[in-house]
Amino acid sequence: MSSKFKLAAVAATAFVAFGASAQAAVTIHSYVSYQAAVNGDEYLVTDFGLPFTLASGWALGGTATLLTGTSGLGAAPAFGPTDPGDDDPTQYLSVQGSQVATFTAPNVSRVSMYIGSLDDYNSITFYLKGGGSQVITGFQLGAVSGANDGDRQQADTNGRFTFYSTDNIIGFDLNSTTNSFELSNIGAAVPEPATWAMMIIGFGAVGSMVRSQRRKQALA
Repeated sequence: MSSKFKLAAVAATAFVAFGASAQAAVTIHSYVSYQAAVNGDEYLVTDFGLPFTLASGWALGGTATLLTGTSGLGAAPAFGPTDPGDDDPTQYLSVQGSQVATFTAPNVSRVSMYIGSLDDYNSITFYLKGGGSQVITGFQLGAVSGANDGDRQQADTNGRFTFYSTDNIIGFDLNSTTNSFELSNIGAAVPEPATWAMMIIGFGAVGSMVRSQRRKQALA
């Protein structure tokens, strides 16, 4: 079973940075095989289920396909080593050859994705608040998980990748040069507590300056 969508206009842990710049914003923070649930401090963006829904502030466009089961168009992501007993029984995203899935995000600092049967020809392009972009390839993902050979059941090609960014993420594209790039679900988190703390300190400093200025004007 499949459905197409289009947008109307509108285990291993590693800190690995990729990209042309030494100051790459997005890092692969961790990979955990068979971790079907989003990380504990994240919210669920979508599990691609029926009915298909997205968290508030998110949008999805492009030409990718929503599938159930395994066929020539995609393999249901595996949540364990037993085939097909551990496969995702619900709807999932399949980005087939020359397709793209385009996500718009509401300014998040972290994104996690459950990727099934990772292949070297899969890639993710992150778009950042500061205006830059960064590509992470299937080769780079496999360097962290241990493999990118598209195995439908093995632990190092089926699991959750978590990405951190020093510049908030406002969207990302999922691409594949051939069939296919499969995702079971996506999670996300707002800016890290340290970032919020810095913002609060900044707001406090501004408030203090305003109060001080008002006192000086009153005395004058």
